[in-house]
Amino acid sequence: MLQLNEQECWQMSTGLTRIMSASVDEFRHTVFEVLSEVAPFDCGISYVVKNEPDKKHCLEPMAYPHAKFVPTVAEIFKAADLAHKSSVYTTLEWQKKSLVFRDSDMFSNEFLSHTEIGQLISNEWGMSYACKLFLVHHGLLLGKFWLLRRKESGNFDEKELFRMRLLEPLITRRIYEFHPQNAKGQLAKKILIERFGLTDRERQITGLICRGMTNQQIADKLFCAEATVKKHITSIAKKMDVSNRTEIFHCCVMEKAVQSFI
Repeated sequence: MLQLNEQECWQMSTGLTRIMSASVDEFRHTVFEVLSEVAPFDCGISYVVKNEPDKKHCLEPMAYPHAKFVPTVAEIFKAADLAHKSSVYTTLEWQKKSLVFRDSDMFSNEFLSHTEIGQLISNEWGMSYACKLFLVHHGLLLGKFWLLRRKESGNFDEKELFRMRLLEPLITRRIYEFHPQNAKGQLAKKILIERFGLTDRERQITGLICRGMTNQQIADKLFCAEATVKKHITSIAKKMDVSNRTEIFHCCVMEKAVQSFI
């Protein structure tokens, strides 16, 4: 039976405290930091998942910047697209509970070596082993964390999986608080659509305004030009019948539609 010693218990307790106290902007970076201490990895990537009746969309790609290998945003999106080409992989996304697993336990050697996603990970990224966390709450797949290792680092062992499974419930609980499809997010979405007629992108920008981001920060996050963000803000202000971003935030407060989501 796997157990933690006193030092490991202290480490886990400290990590959980950091995760639970992290802000929305710090959250995924903090999770990566804690995971790197309990199960070191050579590459870490993460997605926030949008759930639709017939599809899961991997959004908000992020790579842990302090890992030995840091793929680009384009490469992370490519990995998600290739993974979705496999029915074996996508079936796991529809599980009704969280999963913490090694690829070597879930997929055949043929899948790992011959599929496009397997070849990307091994041939282009130079990674031989993978562990994944699929975070599910109330039937929603909220997000994913992929931890990857080179051959010389060895596969993830049972003790490391045990530690990650202990962390998973609180990581899931915390990401749900920041997920746009939680109860608060659904209410805000309803208000912003029905009361003001905002589009999906306008709602997204409204949420980032509520988080205090500048136009340039919003543009960087959404991979668009600052001028594009300004046009959207002008449209949002017009629909809300206000004059500027400060009044947009005030309007959201008054309408109980303040968003603080990943």
